[in-house]
Amino acid sequence: MKNFHLIIFLCISICMQAQAADAYNAIYIKTYLETSQKNFDQALKTADSLYTISETPYYQTKSLMLSATLYKQTGNVKKSMEYALKSEQIIGQTDNEVWKAKVYGFLSSEYRILKLYSEAKKYADKTLAACKKIKDPELVNNTSGLMMQEMAYFDIEQKNYKGAIENVKKSQQYFNLTKQDKDFFTANNQQLLGLSYYHLKNFGKALFHYKKASDICRNIPENFLTGLIYNGLASVYIEQNNSQEAKKYLQLAQKISDQSEYLQLKNEVYATSQKYYVMINDLKKFRETEKKKDEVAEKISKKSDSFISDSYSRLDEKKSDAEHTGYIKNIIILAGGILLISGLVYFMIYRRKQKRNIEKFKQILQDSDRIHEFRKEKVTTSFAPAIRQISMADPMKAVKADDYGMMTAATEQKLLSKLDEFEKSDLFINNSISMSSLAASCGTNTKYLSYIINTYKNKDFNNYINELRVNYVIEKLRNTPRYRKYKISVLAEEAGFSSQNKFATIFKKTTSISPSLFIKYLEEEMAAEV
Repeated sequence: MKNFHLIIFLCISICMQAQAADAYNAIYIKTYLETSQKNFDQALKTADSLYTISETPYYQTKSLMLSATLYKQTGNVKKSMEYALKSEQIIGQTDNEVWKAKVYGFLSSEYRILKLYSEAKKYADKTLAACKKIKDPELVNNTSGLMMQEMAYFDIEQKNYKGAIENVKKSQQYFNLTKQDKDFFTANNQQLLGLSYYHLKNFGKALFHYKKASDICRNIPENFLTGLIYNGLASVYIEQNNSQEAKKYLQLAQKISDQSEYLQLKNEVYATSQKYYVMINDLKKFRETEKKKDEVAEKISKKSDSFISDSYSRLDEKKSDAEHTGYIKNIIILAGGILLISGLVYFMIYRRKQKRNIEKFKQILQDSDRIHEFRKEKVTTSFAPAIRQISMADPMKAVKADDYGMMTAATEQKLLSKLDEFEKSDLFINNSISMSSLAASCGTNTKYLSYIINTYKNKDFNNYINELRVNYVIEKLRNTPRYRKYKISVLAEEAGFSSQNKFATIFKKTTSISPSLFIKYLEEEMAAEV
């Protein structure tokens, strides 16, 4: 194996000694699209080898950005940014505006994902400035297409799906005028169109664009993009309740995801898998996938947080020292002034935020009192035993002959009454509760139950159950002092949540403050009343 690696290294060296662009690009593309999906460590070694033998800033930058992109796929923000910032230093000393634009665009995208918007804007401006200096029409079109594609990603992140569609179309107009990597960029754009139409609930158009992307990908090696496309197809078929096609494409996506180190791909595939297992009512698989998804999400979060709290400040300080050598005294004075002003601003923001949090806390208590009074009302005895037999119930037996016709007013009132009984019980903390099992216990089908929850509760089933669980925890914290001594993980388990992180996220989404802050305010209020 060592000899094999040496042979590859020597072959690359020969190509690089002649600066053979075609040979270099072939290795570059193969490493990015193929090797990285099957043998990530080998892909990193190849990228490092390319850098070692690079003789010009252009090739050095290109190989460094290959490493940065590979690390980005694994969610290793620290390594990805280290390589990208090193690329910026090298290419910044040249007049190669094309690769300046690519490096600046990459950094802008990464800072945007990290929600460091001031840095993202700074690099976006540098990207635009570099693009204006490019003279080669082919390169101008390629770079402009990538910029519009990046804007589409930003729109999707902001849930502006119509804006994303417009930017993808503009991006494709530029790519249609290029030759280099046209298939990959076009397939990527079709995947983005499929994703945007999916979120807009236009599943016909979403399916069209995902299939078009899949057809294009037949001309390029199987890679992470192929996995995203298969995952998108599976998502659309799930929405269309086509379990056979959904399973087919989900298995294809899972195969690529299992071989890949791309964390975001794994995260997307796990999310789609959960929807599929809900559709086929496989609770065991759903739980297994949920655990895997939480683990991947935690990895992504940890790596991002680590960069923001440690690496970013250290790297930014090094850049600042290099750029402002000779102005140390002025920086100290300026920094002192900024710190003083920042301290005052922070204090004002903190006080304002604290005031808002207290107002939110009082509103939570008022809502809790109302819910507590509602739950104190007598619960009929016919509902509870039915729920307790959820795991044994056959949902299809509950379907009446008129289930697929118009729902009568009497049926609506009956289901609302059943939901009232359910809310007054503690049965929603059962972590095996599902739409189908609740529908069975209510003597109806999931279609009717979903309609009632969406119409009268103004939320979907998951949010409905989660809100009941959050209110349950709030009531326990208020009325049972020992609960305020429990760890957050214990409260999460008590309420039926699958993990502490999920509970904390949903609690904050529901109440606008974190569980720990709520407990803190509650302890302070209880102490003040003594």
